Amino acid sequence: MKFNQYKELFEEFMTRKLPKVFPQNLYEPYHYILQLDAKRIRPAMMMASHECFAPLNDDVMTAALAIELFHNFSLMHDDIMDKSETRRGFPTVHIKYSENSAILSGDALLILSYQLLEKIENPIHFKEIYKVYNKTAIEICIGQQLDMNFESELTVTEPEYLMMIEHKTAVLLACSMQIGAILADAPEQDKKAMYEFGINVGMAFQIQDDLLDTFGESAKVGKVIGGDICNNKKTLLYIRALANAHATHKELLQQWSQINTFNKDKVQEVTRIFVDSGSKTYCIAKRDEYYQKAVSNIESLSISDDLKKGLKEFANLAVDRLK
Repeated sequence: MKFNQYKELFEEFMTRKLPKVFPQNLYEPYHYILQLDAKRIRPAMMMASHECFAPLNDDVMTAALAIELFHNFSLMHDDIMDKSETRRGFPTVHIKYSENSAILSGDALLILSYQLLEKIENPIHFKEIYKVYNKTAIEICIGQQLDMNFESELTVTEPEYLMMIEHKTAVLLACSMQIGAILADAPEQDKKAMYEFGINVGMAFQIQDDLLDTFGESAKVGKVIGGDICNNKKTLLYIRALANAHATHKELLQQWSQINTFNKDKVQEVTRIFVDSGSKTYCIAKRDEYYQKAVSNIESLSISDDLKKGLKEFANLAVDRLK
């Protein structure tokens, strides 16, 4: 099945099964973000992982919906913490409604995602999934806290950054892949390979996302370009530029870090430093390195070459989605 077919199948299921809560103004904010056009990468990848070993069923569709609800819960809260005003080209939930509404409605999404997992009938599957789901949930909180910590820290190392994005971004995709394999009763080594595949695709995905925040097009990315720069995010672009730029550029980077509001001159000058220092080139190579690791994970799976080809196509969509 092609990626768009998984997405279409999932969205039809979500339309029918999305839990509604009372009162309406608790439900509306999370319904708003869920109905925005999205790639649905995590549920689609879970479905693809599952179908490598068994036909799709209600359990995997329900787990995919749980993952999507969890993901959007985290986005609603992240947007508040990052002071983001747009998401997928539209006002963020806290801008359209209010911060209080976004926090509470996001909390409801988190709880609903756990209630969906309770619908998994096989107790062995449920126990294994619940364990990886909870592990992933706390890791995402760790990643978000590290990301916020980095905004006020003068220096962040590359290993620290990579640990942060693994926790904040990659683990949820890895969790999705592993749950798909668990529900299909895949061999233990394949469950692990699917998890590692998700980690490596997720790492490449986040580095690409950082590149797009600076070098993408606002209309395609769905948010204002330069947001990471203005928020003093210690992305890999920034870390490498600070390490490799000449003294004048390093001084400029440190001066601009004193301003944390949107500033067009700051965006333009820091972007130029990212290019001149070789940071952009380095980040592209690092992204591609993780992608190649993901391909190696696919090759280790005990599935047919046709199924491996399908997973590689999905990895391309995740990593190169807006190149």
